[in-house]
Amino acid sequence: MFNLYTGSGASLFITIVAVIIGFAAALGYVDFLKTKKEEKKD
Repeated sequence: MFNLYTGSGASLFITIVAVIIGFAAALGYVDFLKTKKEEKKD
């Protein structure tokens, strides 16, 4: 659907941004789980 309105360059850019956001969210989630485990120990 997106390719109808934008060129391949824009969809490639959107894909890269989505991957970066997903990676950052995964890192944040892992960090959240680590801090949660450390809080239980104390």
